[in-house]
Amino acid sequence: MLKLTTNKTLLVTIGISALLILIGVLTSDAGVIGNAIIISTFVIATPILYFRYKKFREMKEMEENFPNFLRDLIESLRAGLPLHKAIANANKINYGTLSKEVSKMSNQISWGMPIDKVLKQFAERIKPSKRMTSGVQVILQSYLSGGNVVSTMDSVADSQLTLLETEKERSSSLSQYIIVMYAVAFIFLAIVVAINKLMVPIFNLAQQNVEFGLVNPCSTCFGFDCSVCTLYSTTSNAIFGINPSSIGAYYTAVFFFMSIMQSIFSGLVAGEISEGSLISGARHSLILASITFGVFSIFVRLGLLGL
Repeated sequence: MLKLTTNKTLLVTIGISALLILIGVLTSDAGVIGNAIIISTFVIATPILYFRYKKFREMKEMEENFPNFLRDLIESLRAGLPLHKAIANANKINYGTLSKEVSKMSNQISWGMPIDKVLKQFAERIKPSKRMTSGVQVILQSYLSGGNVVSTMDSVADSQLTLLETEKERSSSLSQYIIVMYAVAFIFLAIVVAINKLMVPIFNLAQQNVEFGLVNPCSTCFGFDCSVCTLYSTTSNAIFGINPSSIGAYYTAVFFFMSIMQSIFSGLVAGEISEGSLISGARHSLILASITFGVFSIFVRLGLLGL
């Protein structure tokens, strides 16, 4: 169901993006086309990142409820119920997002599917979570070998709880670094404005006074260098409406690309530090990149960049 919803959403966003770009092309305005392309990129990327992050959060919630599920199975087994009936009994309890998996296992058992096959398919469905997958596989091997399933489940539940507690402590102690990553991004933007206000006037003065020996880096270029300069001037003109032949166009584009890259990697680092996942970091990257784009647009309008 989630995959179907994701595909439908992706088709809709591609259609919207194509429409935006078409409108931009019809206007024959480079600025409108540039902004349409950027907005289209965000329109496509946002739902993809949302669904991936949603799946990631669902797995996290399953991991949190998995030890409780095992504890309930242990109680049923100790009460004398066989494993298949213990799973069916657990289907009556709410385990959040894990409940649908418990319900699926209970239904498979009611259809006569062997318990080992039920556990194998369960392990396959929760494969994104290495922690739960390894736990289920240990329980399965204990069941197939005729070992003490209750003791095995108890050990797995204890290890799962220990890992959860360790992860929570880690997240709590490292959460402050998320603020640091955001602060770094904003400080970088402030530095960009300061450098721009210092460097661009110097280059503008250099054009009037040749003896300074300072020139526009793109005033003379060869081969690949010209392609880079064209990219910079086109970016500044299409997105921010800056005169492509001005020195400000070159430096605004350079600072813009640097800031976007810094935002993306700061977001990824923030996600990896806080939750140990680049998918979580993609959310921070999208937020920081959006803020960076907005700040650059506002600063250009205010005359703090691009002069």
